[in-house]
Amino acid sequence: MQLRLLAITALLSVCSYSVSIGAEERVWTSRKGADVTAQLLRVEGGEAILITPLLKTVTLKIEDLSLVDRLYLVEYGGVDPSAVTKSEVGVPEKDARDMSKTFERVKEKFVLGTDDDLQYDMLKTEHFYVITQGKIRPMDVAEVAERLWRGMAFQHVNFREDWGARRKLIFLVEDKKAYAKLGDWYKAHLLTLEGEHMRDVAVRARMLWEESSSQTIYMPDPIVAKLNIFGTAKAFQIGDIKNSYTEVFGAFPTHSLSGTLLSEFIGGIADYAEEGAMALRIGHAYYKEIKLAGHTETSLLDAEVYDQDEIVKAKGFDDGTKWAKTLRELVRKGKVEPSLEKLLGWKEVKDLTPESIVLCYSFAYYLQSTPERLNSFANMIRRVQYDGAMPVPLELAKLYGFKTSKELETDWTEFIKSQDFK
Repeated sequence: MQLRLLAITALLSVCSYSVSIGAEERVWTSRKGADVTAQLLRVEGGEAILITPLLKTVTLKIEDLSLVDRLYLVEYGGVDPSAVTKSEVGVPEKDARDMSKTFERVKEKFVLGTDDDLQYDMLKTEHFYVITQGKIRPMDVAEVAERLWRGMAFQHVNFREDWGARRKLIFLVEDKKAYAKLGDWYKAHLLTLEGEHMRDVAVRARMLWEESSSQTIYMPDPIVAKLNIFGTAKAFQIGDIKNSYTEVFGAFPTHSLSGTLLSEFIGGIADYAEEGAMALRIGHAYYKEIKLAGHTETSLLDAEVYDQDEIVKAKGFDDGTKWAKTLRELVRKGKVEPSLEKLLGWKEVKDLTPESIVLCYSFAYYLQSTPERLNSFANMIRRVQYDGAMPVPLELAKLYGFKTSKELETDWTEFIKSQDFK
């Protein structure tokens, strides 16, 4: 009896110890494994010892944990702050395990109208609904979306919590006629929404729907409530670039969804008109596209709706596999001069040249190119999220450890000239 009481006391001591060290039950993300819901028990020899709700002990190497987890260990686990920047930048989107086994086909159709072209098959993932019209398979795009989601959760504090239990809706429409039907439904829906902003959205939808390969669309409130989804969805017109949708990390959907996830996280700054928003969002989307797909196939479209009804197009260098090499040569020869002030001042697609688009890409690459810079990038995104605006050049420089914006600009320029930019 005495031995039994001692054993029970020991178990209670362990449980009490786990609560006192890391009382918060949270999701831990390892670069090389699945997510684990657990409390922090202790830190020992470069490893985090966790305990799950079922009292199972899990041991994870600190260097393999997400930036979010390492920041948590510094704050609550007594880990040296150097752990935040010791881990490699890596590619968490590619390191993730295959997620397709968790995908679930929904029996019911997603219905927007009586027309067959407005009735969609549904695939449910942990964080998305991927709905399809036509023969296109949803699995690869669903995998891309979940991997990109995991990459954001790996690097950005509060991303997982802010997302919550909601899902993002993604339309994949293969046939042009069916995509036109979706456009007709959407334009009619926009007429029911009030506000000056919605007027601009309606004009852009009218002008760009047939021309663009993807659109952000506002969903009706009853559907949002019923499915517990975000208020905006992403619609893709498959068209002639079907290959991008039949492989994991197809270039165009990777670009589009990367920009969507960042915009969703940081909120109002997603509007290009905000100072620095274009450089941030476009640069990040191209960075992820090239990093994960190995090339870019994305051009930019916008509608000029104030002075005249005109569709504006812009793209980077023609060879989407050699942006870094081409820009490096231009900068070394003095034909292109990186300017932080100019980059943060671009607000409209019509402002962009091939060189300026690739500069946006290079800046996003630079901001995330080392563990130290990636930590600063995460801090910058938190700042943008809370302030609703990009930091001015001097504040941005200080976030990256520089005293002046000129020092940051010089460091960025040297990065472009180096072989680290590739």
